[in-house]
Amino acid sequence: MSNTKIKELTQEKTKEIVDAINQIENKEIMVNVSRAKIKPDAEFVFLFIENVYSVMIDKQITKQDLLVLLAYAKRMSYGNQISISQQDIADELQTYKANVSNSVKKLTKRGIFYKEGRSLYMNWKFLAKGNLSDFIKAERDKERALRKVSGFTS
Repeated sequence: MSNTKIKELTQEKTKEIVDAINQIENKEIMVNVSRAKIKPDAEFVFLFIENVYSVMIDKQITKQDLLVLLAYAKRMSYGNQISISQQDIADELQTYKANVSNSVKKLTKRGIFYKEGRSLYMNWKFLAKGNLSDFIKAERDKERALRKVSGFTS
């Protein structure tokens, strides 16, 4: 196996390797298996599986809510700003705008979306589009600003 080139791995052998890695106790290991070549300008979204999973198993979150979440994730801009109307999402999902509005309210209450001024954002701790270090820096800046406003300094 040590001399096997990655492109020579069968799907069965690849699954076997991924399954073996998943059984390791160290959860710091990440595996990305893809046969397709990714272009440098291809869009991507980080999905934080534990946080998204907690949403998926939440009895208050419906399939419609998850569809709305993914529709927004697909169309959000770098930095996680959401610049698409609820009507556009409703049209895409072939549902009513009121249904999308209800899902957005529920997902905002759950902490997945948040508002800053008049803009809606996706919480990067669930899904993040763009450079992860930018999200972490923005979160630290936000925490520093909150501490400063509340009278605490670091």
